[in-house]
Amino acid sequence: MTKEGKHIIIDGFECDSSLLDNITYLEKLCKQAALDAGMEILYSYFHQFEPQGVTGVLVLSTSHLSVHTWPEEGYASLDFYTCGKQDLDREVEFLLKGLSSKKAMVYSILRGVSYPQLIKHLEYPEQMIYQGEVYEN
Repeated sequence: MTKEGKHIIIDGFECDSSLLDNITYLEKLCKQAALDAGMEILYSYFHQFEPQGVTGVLVLSTSHLSVHTWPEEGYASLDFYTCGKQDLDREVEFLLKGLSSKKAMVYSILRGVSYPQLIKHLEYPEQMIYQGEVYEN
C-alpha cells in the first residue's frame, strides 16, 4: 500500500432532516458507500445526539469515512479518506443522493505528496461528476 491517498471533504446542504437524524440509515448508507468502493470495514461506531444529530465513523483498512449531521440545519459534513489513487466520485454522488442533498461543496485533496497542489473543488448538483463525464441536473 502506498502512503499517497485521496481525502474527500463533503459539505452537504439542504439535506432531508429526517435522514440526518436516523442513525440506522446513516450507518447503512456509509457502509454501502465503503463496500461499493471495495473497501474493508474494520470498525463502525455511530452515536445519536439529543435532541438531534448523529456522528459516526467507519474505520477502513485503507483509512476512514466519517459523518456528522445537523438536522435542524439540513447539513451534513462527511470525510472520506483512502490510501491509493482510487476514484471516489461515484461514492460521493451516492452519499449525497442518499442524504437528498440539494447542494454540496466537495473538496478533493491528495495526501502523502510533497509538492504543492490545487485543491479540486466541485459544486453539486450543478455539475455531477461521474466517471469522467459531466451530468447536468
